[in-house]
Amino acid sequence: MYFKLIIYFLSAMLLSEAVAQKNSAYITRDAALKDLHIIRKSTEEVHAGLNRFNQQNTFTATYDSVKSVIETYDSLSPIQFFRVINPLFTKIKCGHVKFLPPMQDFPFYYHTEQVLPIVVRFDDSDRLLIVASDRRELTGKFITHINGTGIPEILQTLRRNMFVDGDITASADAQIQQYFSAWYADFIQDKSDFLLTLTNASNHSEAIRVNGISSKEWIALDKSFTKTAPQNELRFEKDSIAILRIAHFYASSSKAFDAFLKKSFSEINQRKTSRLIIDLRGNEGGTDMLGKELYTYIAKGEFQYYDHIEVKIRSKKDVTYRDLAYFPKFSGLAGLFIKKKDGKLVWNKHQNLGTHQPARKAYQGEVYFLSDGLSYSVTSEFLAVAKSQSRGVFVGSESGGAYSGNNSGAFLIFKLPASRFDIGLPVATYYSAVQPPKQPARGIIPDFPVKPSAADLLAGRDAVLEFAFSQPRPVSVPDSARR
Repeated sequence: MYFKLIIYFLSAMLLSEAVAQKNSAYITRDAALKDLHIIRKSTEEVHAGLNRFNQQNTFTATYDSVKSVIETYDSLSPIQFFRVINPLFTKIKCGHVKFLPPMQDFPFYYHTEQVLPIVVRFDDSDRLLIVASDRRELTGKFITHINGTGIPEILQTLRRNMFVDGDITASADAQIQQYFSAWYADFIQDKSDFLLTLTNASNHSEAIRVNGISSKEWIALDKSFTKTAPQNELRFEKDSIAILRIAHFYASSSKAFDAFLKKSFSEINQRKTSRLIIDLRGNEGGTDMLGKELYTYIAKGEFQYYDHIEVKIRSKKDVTYRDLAYFPKFSGLAGLFIKKKDGKLVWNKHQNLGTHQPARKAYQGEVYFLSDGLSYSVTSEFLAVAKSQSRGVFVGSESGGAYSGNNSGAFLIFKLPASRFDIGLPVATYYSAVQPPKQPARGIIPDFPVKPSAADLLAGRDAVLEFAFSQPRPVSVPDSARR
């Protein structure tokens, strides 16, 4: 939750250090080991979900491995430090964790003036398709190698470095295709030009050498392709089908979001809508209580949303390296709402706890939910409750957030003294009020998995939305898709 707000805060906080970091001296071995120790100690003290998927032993083993690697160096450059340490954070299996070098444009940390001049997407055969480039002749080709390294090996490296909830590969792949050029620069790149081996639809292969572009040029290139509506909106298809696009769960206030929902669902009901499609693709979250608010407008009866919330610390004194940390405002009052239950610390003050009632005149008709690997945090909480309540049909890709809940809420931000990197650790672990999951470390699995073909991607066709339009009424959900 609050991912973009955290990134904005850290960007502002780190901007003054960005130039210094780029020209900074190497980090000595002893200093790097000290930073590494701070990472482990702080994570074990603060992160309440460190073992929710039985991952703590793997985290500890990876720590030992990373420590051994650092001990082989006399000193490390900032990019070496980043590449060595980052895989440790992935073992927490939490997409909300942050590990950030001083930066200006997330996630362009390194080689920012010479990144790959391409935008890519996975097609329905999991091939990496170029959908936009500064050289038009590259568009529509599949990448098989970059500088002699095969795409499977490249993807293996990138997946190993993506922060995801649990074991959700769909989340890793969604992040990879979203910022492929940035991640390649951060974790693999070692030169400013690129030899691309490409194939076309006829499997004809060719090698093309290209120069890099700046991160700002890449962002402009990406905007030329990305078509997803960035704002919340309602539209209708032939009056009987409503498409409610929820692009985010941010609002100037909860009242503003509720006003949007009231207006939208009033129109949905007035038009006697037979099918409501809620499009949550690319929605990375926002304010958690707004997810529950949306569900009240489609609920068929009273429901629970959060089961409980766990924390590991009551106050600043529970944090060893508190002098290196930024604490949220009002954190001193947090202890008033934390109680011990069954040997664990439980946060008992949240609007999403307890039993909730449907909104007045809540929509009772057929609902389709569209999701992908970027449907995360608040969005996954909403989808999980809808799935558990069998409220509709799920189409697209597995969600980016775990069905069982996530680790989020407030964050502690630590400044590592030697590297000057920042780590962000969520202090709360949320458990959704859902039917027991078959696979706790997975996301919300779609009833009907739909991926765009290469032709769809190049033509701008929305295969997922078209599938939701085309299904008969009522649709039969496969038993294998139900939890």
